[in-house]
This record gives sequence, structure tokens and C-alpha cells, in this order.
Amino acid sequence: MNGSKLQWPRGVCARILLCGGLAAAMIFGPTAIADAQNWEQDVEFIRHDVYQAVNSNGTGAYAGGFPFRLRGVVLNNTEDWLDPTAAYDPGLHLFELGGQAEFYVQAVDLAGDTWDDGDFGGTACWIGQNYGNHVMHQEPVFSYTDAQWYAELDRLQLWYEGSTAWPLVRAGNLVEIRVRAGLYYSGKMNVNERHLKDPIYDFEVVILDEDYGLPTPTPLALEVLKNAADAAIFDPTRASGGEHYQSTLLEICNVRFLEDTPWASNTDLTLIDATGRTLGIHLGLNESFDLEPTPEGYFHVVGILDQLSPGGTGDYRLLAMQAADFSPVPEPGSVALLAAGAVTFWIGARQRRRRKARTGTHDAKKQRFHVG
Repeated sequence: MNGSKLQWPRGVCARILLCGGLAAAMIFGPTAIADAQNWEQDVEFIRHDVYQAVNSNGTGAYAGGFPFRLRGVVLNNTEDWLDPTAAYDPGLHLFELGGQAEFYVQAVDLAGDTWDDGDFGGTACWIGQNYGNHVMHQEPVFSYTDAQWYAELDRLQLWYEGSTAWPLVRAGNLVEIRVRAGLYYSGKMNVNERHLKDPIYDFEVVILDEDYGLPTPTPLALEVLKNAADAAIFDPTRASGGEHYQSTLLEICNVRFLEDTPWASNTDLTLIDATGRTLGIHLGLNESFDLEPTPEGYFHVVGILDQLSPGGTGDYRLLAMQAADFSPVPEPGSVALLAAGAVTFWIGARQRRRRKARTGTHDAKKQRFHVG
């Protein structure tokens, strides 16, 4: 049953189950309810295109309820995007969220299943430490202490300095996400804990295949995402434009940096093509952006298409996780001369990227707030 939620039985059975559930909650607390879920037998998968459906104004249209399961390929190592370092705040400082972690999961069509045929897009899975500093709560009691936060990261098998969980969730893993809650945020539906640390909202990660591998990035020119007036192409049917490619791995082709400044990790810059179309790009926390020279001229760049839109109909951007995701485009007059070298560089960059996807970086630096 794609996209449908589980239904309570009616009548006496419903009352028995409800009373039993309340009793269990009073005796054992919410953790017992969360652990009692029989995911494989009782909860079905839904498609990413169902969860990410939008209305004509860009707001989330998903109405299928919870719980459900998602399946897909992890696109990033979490520490290359957000800093997981614990920073519990006993006071109230809005949007100082302490440690954070987020990974993107792209839809995959596996042989043997029919429910995922034609699924597209992806979903971001986010967790934060200081929910008490979120505008929804504004009370420290809602935040994880440092010890509780690291325990949550271990539970989810997410990396932090000194993590003990194994195996860790890494880019290229095939995973199942067991989802109990989620929220619409800036143009997309996220998997999260609804900014609450009650275990009844926990999501879980099941690694199905550690070595599944990253999907081949979809090559795109900026004209697929922007019109001639440099406005975002928004299609509420999600058949085209940014909505179709949201939360998936892309290769944006033949662009350069608009800014004439050196790049650095944790930086927002702008891509521009020869027609004047632009796209924002965020360089992640990987230290390679501080060690490698800034690309000159035109290049192709691999990254995750994200959306950070208050209105829900634009503000698409690319998230680039490491310097090896950039490949230079030779000048037209030098193509023949540089062909062999360009191919060698291209292959080397791809190999380095694949190696980094497995190992990640242990040099995560503080990222400004993100509210998942």
C-alpha cells in the first residue's frame, strides 16, 4: 500500500489496543512503545516521490501519516555537511542547535520489487541536539545533554569524534529508514524527530548494503533548473525543474564561480554559466576546500540539489561535499592538447571521490544553524 498509513482496528479491538498502549506507556514509558513496532510485518515502504509531493504553492502535500519506511542510497557523510560536536546549552539562545547531523537518501529502483518502479527524488534525514533553542519549544528541557546526544548518534550509527557504533552510515550505503515523524521545512519534507527528544519520534537506520555505491550523478545544464530570466523553474507536478531533482546527486556542467574570491570550507558561493544563469552552491565542511586551490574557469561539479526556500517554490542550491567533486573544463582551443590529461584528471578525481565517500573526513568544523 504505497503512501498509505496503518489503520487502527475498529470497535472492541481498537479499545483493547488503545488501553494496552496507554498502560504500556505509563509503565514502561515511550521507549517501550517505540521498540514494540514490528516494522517488517506491520509497516510498509512509501516512495520518495509520494513523501515529497507538493501543492501548487510549494507547500508539502504528503498526507499519508506515520509510521512508514523509506529506502534509498545515502549521498553524503554527515560530518561533511553539519558538525556533530556536542554543545549542550542550559540556557535559551534561539537557533543555537549544538550538534547536528543530516544525510540525504536518494530513491533507488531495486530488481524484484515493483512498488519502487519509477520512484525519483530523495529525502533528507536530520537530527539536532538543542531542540530547546528552536522557536517551536524555547525551553532547555527539550534539549539533549552531551551524553544523550552522543548516545543518539550511536543509536543512528552516525559519525562523531570518538564514535563507537559500527558500521557507520556512509555515503554509498543502501539503507532503510524507519520513520515515525517528519516535518515540512523550506520546500521539502524531512525525516526528523519533530524537534522533540521523546523516543516515540525516533527514526532508525538499517544498513542493507554497506558497499552498494553512489548513484551515477545526473548531468545537467543550468537551463534545466533556471529559465532565461534566471528564475527557478518550479513545477508542482515534480516532472521537471528543481522539484524533480531535489535531494539527488547531480553533475552541474559548464559553470564557473561568479565570485572572484578564494573558496573555503563552509562557504556559500554562486555558480554561473555562459548564459548568465546562476545557482547557489554551499561548500561543505571537508578540509579539502581549505587545502586545494580554487578552480579557475569553467568546471563540472557534483553535488546534492537542496532547497532552502521560505516560499517553497525556488531557492534551489547545490551542496558540494569536497574539492574532488569539481572537474575542470579545458579551454576550447586546448581540448585536443589536454584531452589525455583531462581524462586522467577526471578519472583520478572520481576515484578520490569514491575513496572519500567510504572514509569521510574527521575535520568537521562548526556549521551555522540548520533547523531540519
